[in-house]
Amino acid sequence: MWNTDALEILGILRKLGYRDKQMQEAVDLVISKQDDQGKWKLESAFNGCFQVNIEQKGKPSKWITLNAVRVLKRYYG
Repeated sequence: MWNTDALEILGILRKLGYRDKQMQEAVDLVISKQDDQGKWKLESAFNGCFQVNIEQKGKPSKWITLNAVRVLKRYYG
């Protein structure tokens, strides 16, 4: 089974060249989750399922932040 989220779907759609008004709600959702320092937190994790926990749930995530910035740059750029 595959889990996905709005950020991942937005990234896929932008890579495929899509950009329309229907995507705005998802973009607004991504923007709303940015904290005061410009970072995004890890909301869910597979910690405990792998040998190493990469990041902590509820803490700022360098990987989510990187992905969010990439998607927003592709959307607005």
